[in-house]
Amino acid sequence: MIQRFLGIIFRNFWHKLGSVLLAIIIWSIVQGEEIIEFNRRIKVDISVANGYALKGKSFRYLDATVRGPRVLLGEPSNLPLEAKIYIPSDQTGNLEIPFDTRYLKDWDSRIKITVRDAYISVFVDEEITKEVPVREVLQGAPAEGHFIEKIIINPDKIKVKGIKSEVAKLSEITTQPIDISNLQQSKSLEVTLVTPPSLGTNALSSDLAKIKLQLGDSKINKRFTSIPLEVVGNEYQASARPKFVSIVIQGTPGVLSFVNKEDLRAFVELTNMNPGRYEKEIQVKIPPNTVLIETFPQKGNIHITNNKKVN
Repeated sequence: MIQRFLGIIFRNFWHKLGSVLLAIIIWSIVQGEEIIEFNRRIKVDISVANGYALKGKSFRYLDATVRGPRVLLGEPSNLPLEAKIYIPSDQTGNLEIPFDTRYLKDWDSRIKITVRDAYISVFVDEEITKEVPVREVLQGAPAEGHFIEKIIINPDKIKVKGIKSEVAKLSEITTQPIDISNLQQSKSLEVTLVTPPSLGTNALSSDLAKIKLQLGDSKINKRFTSIPLEVVGNEYQASARPKFVSIVIQGTPGVLSFVNKEDLRAFVELTNMNPGRYEKEIQVKIPPNTVLIETFPQKGNIHITNNKKVN
C-alpha cells in the first residue's frame, strides 16, 4: 500500500516539480504586473531652525492617491504615510512649500503618488518667551446667600513660548471654564490652562493651575436712622446740627441680625478748636465685621460757644 502511494508521488517527479515551479513564476509575473490604486493620507511633520517657531500646529495632513504594482505596495493600509520637512532660518514669514516625494522616507520611485492641494502653508517667525498672568474663567453662580470672596491661583503667572508676532500680543492665559453653579462651600481644584491655537503644543511652561475658590456669605446693606450726633474733644460748650444722622452699613445677614442702633455712634471731633461756627466732617464708629456705606448728612454745622463746660 505504502509502495503504491509512493509510486504515485514519485512517478514523473521531475515533470511535476517543473509544473509547480512554472506556476510560481507565472503567479509572480501576474502579481508584479497587477496595478492597484488607493487613497492615503500623509502626515507631514514640520521642523524649524533653533530660535524660530511655527504658527499653529507642527504638522499638517495631505490627501493623496497611491498607484503602483501590488508586489511593491502589498495590502492597502489606513495608517497615514509619514513625511518630514525642515525649514531653515533664512526662510521666514508666510511660506507656500510644494510637496513632493523627497519628503517621504525611503520612497520607491516606481510607486506613483498624486497629492491633492500639494502645497503646505506655514508662517515662520522668531521664537520668544513672555510671562503673563493666569486668569480664571467662572461659569454659573454660587448658591443663594453666597459669593466668591477670594480666588487664589497657583501659579498666578506663567511663561509662554512661541512665535513672536503671537506671543507679543498676549496679555493673559485663561483656565478652562470652572462651573461654580450652586457652590455652597470653598473649593480647591486643578484646572487645565487654555493654549492659544496659534501657538501650538508645548507653548506653556505648565498646562495646569491650582485654583482655590474661597466662598463667603453674601453681604447686604442696612440703614440705621436717628443716630444722635455728638460733639467731642473740646473744653467749650458746643451744639451740632442736625441732631441726628442716618448710617448705612454692610455685612452678612448673620452679622447684621445682631447689630442694634445703640452699637453705632456718630460724632464730630472739636479738639483744639476755638469758639465760633464751623462745618465739620461727621465721623462714625460701627461694629466689627461691617463696612460703612453711607453717612447722611456727611457734614454737620457746629457752634462752639465762649462758655466752658462745667465739670
